Parts: sequence; structure tokens; C-alpha cells
Amino acid sequence: MESSTWNPPTLRTDRLVIRPFTASDFPALRAYAQAQSAAEYGSWLGGAGPADAARYLVDTIARYGRPPRADLAISFEGQLIGGVAYRQIWMSPPTMELGWVIHPAFTGKGLAREAVGALLGALFGRFAELQRVEARVRASDASGIRLLERLAFVREGSIRHERSEADGALLYGLLRSEWLK
Repeated sequence: MESSTWNPPTLRTDRLVIRPFTASDFPALRAYAQAQSAAEYGSWLGGAGPADAARYLVDTIARYGRPPRADLAISFEGQLIGGVAYRQIWMSPPTMELGWVIHPAFTGKGLAREAVGALLGALFGRFAELQRVEARVRASDASGIRLLERLAFVREGSIRHERSEADGALLYGLLRSEWLK
């Protein structure tokens, strides 16, 4: 996708600031990463230790300016509580994948939906050729499924897991035309 003047966005909603990570975010990043169940959601940091969180943060900051991919911090009432991320996964049709994580102490307030909705608006607004956004959610994650369906994502399939169906994932997709409705 065209990206000659691309920088990671800073987005503002009624309650959130969604912005690029900084090195000073390490303690809060570590706190919400530790609060997530790696057994339940996998280790999106690549491991569970402080070195894994530090590596993730350094790699994330180093990728800024190389689109179209970014991991962004979610701040609520001045506190870092999670993140949203997107990356291009297909050139034709132009498709991005997105994901999110929220500290468990802040779930149930609609903050993830607000953050993901703001990110979708920014992506479809910034990348005119973007036709589709995908998201994967664990099959047992009822709140993640509700979030995607409330944002007009359509369930497109399942990704099996060796252990059990509940350990698998569901693939959801959202077309530009569906978002614009």
C-alpha cells in the first residue's frame, strides 16, 4: 500500500488516546502482559519474562516508519492499559490483520471496542485501497467474538487446534463496504 508520508497514527476517542509506544511504557506494558493468561491467549510477546517484554517494545518502536504495520498503546485516564496492532497480510486484495489486548482490570467497559473501532476508522480512512480487515479470536473468547460482531465483522471460518476445538481460533473478516454501512 502507498505509504510515502506514513507515520504511526495517534488517535483520540472520547475516553482513549491510542498512540505509538515509547520506552517509558515498559512498566505498564509488562503489567498488562503479565495479567494476560499465556495459557489462554498465547504469549503474544514471544515469552513471559521481562526480557520478552523489553524485546517486544524495542522491536515495536524500531518498526515505526515502516508501514503498513504498527503496534499502538491504549491509554485510558492517563494510564496505559493495553494495545492495538495492525499489519498488512495480503497485497491483493489489500488486506490487514488487527489485534488487541486490554489489561483484565479494564475489561467490560467497552474500551477494546472503542479502540478497535477507532483503529478501523483510521485504517480505512488512511489507506484508500484497503479492501479488507481480518481478525482472529480464540474460539472460547466470547467477549472478543462479541466485539468483532458488534463492529460488523463476519465469521468466515475456524482454525483448528491439536488439543481441542475450544483451543482453536475463529477467523473474522470485514470488507470496506461493510464498514462504510
